[in-house]
Amino acid sequence: MSAAYGTMDNFIKQHMDTLHERDEEFKEQMTIINSMAQFYIYIYSFDLVTEMYKEIFVAKNHVRTIMGPTGNVPLSIKDMCHMLLKPEYIGGMLKFTDLSTMEERLHNKRYITYQYEAHNVGWLEAILFPGLMDEAGSMVNVIFAVRDINYEKNKETQLIYNSYVDDLTQLYNRKMYNENMLDYSKSKMQSNLVFISVDVNGLKIVNDSLGHDAGDELIVGVADCLKKAFDPYGRIYRLGGDEFVAVIYISPANLPRLICQFNDSVANWHGILVDSLSISMGYVTKSECCDKTIFEMARIADERMYRDKEQYYALKGVDRTGRQSAHNALSCMYEKVLKLNLKANSYQIIHIDENEFNDFNNMRYTLSVDIKRYAEAGYIHPDDKKKYLGAMDMDFLRDYFGSNNQYFIFYYRRKVNGRYMDVTTEMVRADDYTADNQTLFLFVKRHISC
Repeated sequence: MSAAYGTMDNFIKQHMDTLHERDEEFKEQMTIINSMAQFYIYIYSFDLVTEMYKEIFVAKNHVRTIMGPTGNVPLSIKDMCHMLLKPEYIGGMLKFTDLSTMEERLHNKRYITYQYEAHNVGWLEAILFPGLMDEAGSMVNVIFAVRDINYEKNKETQLIYNSYVDDLTQLYNRKMYNENMLDYSKSKMQSNLVFISVDVNGLKIVNDSLGHDAGDELIVGVADCLKKAFDPYGRIYRLGGDEFVAVIYISPANLPRLICQFNDSVANWHGILVDSLSISMGYVTKSECCDKTIFEMARIADERMYRDKEQYYALKGVDRTGRQSAHNALSCMYEKVLKLNLKANSYQIIHIDENEFNDFNNMRYTLSVDIKRYAEAGYIHPDDKKKYLGAMDMDFLRDYFGSNNQYFIFYYRRKVNGRYMDVTTEMVRADDYTADNQTLFLFVKRHISC
């Protein structure tokens, strides 16, 4: 045992011999302190009558408290707090060491504690033990001790962290997602909030054909791509299985760049067990649905993600909806088939040329935004651009079909296989069209035979 511990042993032994006949309870307390001395970095005796303290023990390998061997308790504690403690804990420590309430707080207790953070030291725990009693039964002495609890705090922090983090991907898990969603719902959302829903394509096929290690590689691959693109802008969650969510904050002007970065990461990903990665994604910005809650934004993003997934499987020739024969027939007749919702300002791709999908629709926004983007991208002949934008104007379409018109057609030139060709766009009002469900079907057809 070190010299410091030896000094403490001698002090306590002498102190206890003196008090043996006077106070067996205090003897017991000092025995406990002696047996636990190896855990403490400071131990002081506080005199509640004179308000003076005396140093009992200070660990050799630890800096002194600046209190010194003896002195006035309130003044020295106050100085120590302002020099060593982080500001948010000073008030609590001054209250904890208040001599005027110490006897009452220690009544019928073996000890009381206060945890705090100190500059350059970390987490510490202050402990007060009841000490000597006078003949009238009043407490005249207490023992003040301090111990290092960084190990416990770090372990506690790690346990809390583990409960909120997915083991496989190290992303936040569903528990954290659920708690954060409640937080979002209770506070005013920022105007640059974006909710992103992502799902892995073909995970079950990979699990069944290559094994779950290969499936896990895909899941980790998606997580890595998400972290690379979105981690600096918000939080990313794995909800379970192949479901992911990101809640980020970025301006609408910079969002396309970020989405492109994510898509590039996915396209360039290659694993050891699986060569490539495919995802479906849907997202919604707060600016496009100002009156929606975070839960409604999540639903919209999910709907867009599932539409993206249906398009992926349609292009792959996988019948997930029992309508493959109808899809094949439409593919022969039309260049493009869309389902529009004028009320929601959204659209669903039923059929599209794969090259066009990869070049343009791989990054989708609202219907009105994508109509303008489509024209600006050069798909519409420059001489027909004004006509096209007028015919596809959202206000015009809402008024036109809101007046019980069932059908609208217009002609223009659009790019097909690298050159402009005459096409017809037909829009048909859906049978279930209402003011709240303004659904149309759009068909684009070339003026040549299939």
